[in-house]
Amino acid sequence: MMLLSRYRKNDSGASATEFALAVPLIVLLFYGMAQFGLILLANAGLRHAIDAGARATTVYIGATPMTDAQIRTIVSSSLYGMTNGTVSTPAVIRGTSNGVSYVDISISYAVPIDLIFYQYGPILLQETRRAYLP
Repeated sequence: MMLLSRYRKNDSGASATEFALAVPLIVLLFYGMAQFGLILLANAGLRHAIDAGARATTVYIGATPMTDAQIRTIVSSSLYGMTNGTVSTPAVIRGTSNGVSYVDISISYAVPIDLIFYQYGPILLQETRRAYLP
């Protein structure tokens, strides 16, 4: 009985045990925050690319309006923050609303989530912008 009570009062190694229990959770938390930051970076890259395509469509002044292929090239060349996901080909749809011509530009990006030991299905980021033609 005396031996057992002596071990109960001995707390050497308790901090090592707490450290061993806490570190995996903290590492997983930081890695998850980094993954979330990469998703936000990719979303900003999509918005930037769509904005660049819409801006070029409305600002371009020439004898003929920009073609769909030119708009797709501008959008594709303006992308950033895309790492290991799948980027769709930019879609360009032309139309008229109340007598005003417009161009809808849209793109999507599927981002797989990797949390070290657990892989989550892809998150789909989509951006669409309408640019009214002059």
